[in-house]
This record gives sequence, structure tokens and C-alpha cells, in this order.
Amino acid sequence: MRMLDESTSSQTDADTPVTLADQQNINAFSRLNSRVDEIQDELEQLAKKKEDLEEVETEMELVDEDETVMYKLDSTFLHLPASEVLALLQTSLDKVRTEVDRLEEEKQKCDEGMEGLKKELYAKFGNSINLERGD
Repeated sequence: MRMLDESTSSQTDADTPVTLADQQNINAFSRLNSRVDEIQDELEQLAKKKEDLEEVETEMELVDEDETVMYKLDSTFLHLPASEVLALLQTSLDKVRTEVDRLEEEKQKCDEGMEGLKKELYAKFGNSINLERGD
């Protein structure tokens, strides 16, 4: 968080009243910002899962199709033919990729909403409000 000294803040910024609509915009910005953080965490987890699945898929392509391998389904291991396991892995990968696409789209919408709110809030409050991330 950055501190503002008196030379950077103008007298009009400090005297700007905060209306209910302004507070609602600030709250909406905060909710979007929190959701972006949640999405980022989910995307990191999905990236790891995707990487693991792709690695196993590569290994499974080297196994003979008729060979029986163990496949974990929830907390149980099943003996399945390698060809079935490969199909299940590809299905899992497709689901992960779809979820990543959905989350990235949602993140983009949140970012767009935050940009609109930033413009509106900075136009009214100027330097007396800080909506920038501390990253």
C-alpha cells in the first residue's frame, strides 16, 4: 500500500463525499478483486493437474494397448486395459481444459468490470483512493 503525502492530494479530493452509489461501486470492485484472486488460485491448481495428466498420458501412450494397468477412480484403484485408461485420461484432460477456458473467460470479465469501476472511481476521487494491486 502506498502512502500519499499532502503535496499529491488536493483539497477537493479530501472533501469529496462518498455516496451510497460510490460505496456500492467500491464494494463491487472489492468483490471482483477477490474473485480474481480465487480464480487465479483455481487456475494454478488446474495447471498442475493438467501437467500431471499430460505427463501420465504421454507415459500411457508407450504402454501396449492390451496391457492391464491400475487406474485410480476416486479412492479406488481399478485394473483396466491401457486403451481404456488412455481414453479416460483424455476425457479428464478435456474437462480440465474446458474448466481452464471457463475460468480465464470469467477472469477476463472480472478484469473488465474492475477497469470500468476504476475509471469511474478515480474520476471522482482522484488520488484519495487506491485501487491498484499490491503485487
